[in-house]
Amino acid sequence: MTGPDLQSLQTYFHLMNLNGSAQVYHTALELGVFDALLREAKSAAQVAQACETREEPTALLLDALSRLGLLSVERSDQQPSVFSLTEVARMILMSEYRELGDQYWRHLPDFLRTGRPMKKMDAAAESEEHYQSRVAMLGWMLSHAAAEAAERLDIGGRRTGLSILDVGAGSGVWSLAMAARDVNTNVTAVDWPAVLEVARETAETLGAQERLQTLSGNFLEVELPAGAFDLAVAANVTHLLTAEQNRSLFEKLHAALRPGGELLIIDALPGSSLGDVPLALYHLGLVLRTENGHVYSPQELRQLLGDRFAVEPVIPLDAPPHVVGMLLARKH
Repeated sequence: MTGPDLQSLQTYFHLMNLNGSAQVYHTALELGVFDALLREAKSAAQVAQACETREEPTALLLDALSRLGLLSVERSDQQPSVFSLTEVARMILMSEYRELGDQYWRHLPDFLRTGRPMKKMDAAAESEEHYQSRVAMLGWMLSHAAAEAAERLDIGGRRTGLSILDVGAGSGVWSLAMAARDVNTNVTAVDWPAVLEVARETAETLGAQERLQTLSGNFLEVELPAGAFDLAVAANVTHLLTAEQNRSLFEKLHAALRPGGELLIIDALPGSSLGDVPLALYHLGLVLRTENGHVYSPQELRQLLGDRFAVEPVIPLDAPPHVVGMLLARKH
């Protein structure tokens, strides 16, 4: 019998490990293992007692969870090992991402048959409610990518003393990471009133609260001052808009920029060292939760920007979540 090629074996075991990891997580969630550890660390015997499970298999489950980075373990030669939740486990469990997106993925078969998304998070009437509860967690997820973006742009060095406009700012993680690198940079964030509260919290955490101004409302409709900004940031925005809405937004941001100002588009873009699987999953997950969601390619974005901007090549951000990149365009 001829053995499989190496790539086939790697693909097989990768899928098996992914599925096994997901099963371990969801079983722990279903049986209350994480909830048993929320208040205090426990041994395998104590977790088994709280969850009404057998001690030996529970110990194996806890060991697997620790190797997945969800539990930390304190081992002793004299006492049983004690398990506690890691920071990431607490963040997940206390957020709407507790099910790791299962509420959307369960809708996938129905979506494939009907084309109807589970939610319409891109609808203006619903977006404030949806994003108010999610932006803090999204800011946490994107914090390292935002720091890398600010570094790659050389904020505080070649780019300093900027007046930044951040449309659809959410937590403000992208623009405020830039302000954190340069005390002479100021940010004007545009988003729904409830969402802007999270941006203010981010600014306070980064020590930039005195350099943050806000404009409340739908960023497609809010009136912006003409020629007032050095850098306009549209982060995780384009994938929620139709082509016509994006074209209109880019025209609006062009008018808000000073001569020679720059537009920075941050969104799901190719180029990560991890390959295109995360990008494909992101795109599929997007259409499950939006009506018009679309991951625009760099070529599509360049067409929508038109001849108003000189567009540079995509800059991949090789930090979690490994699907994000930057497209920088200078105003003609």
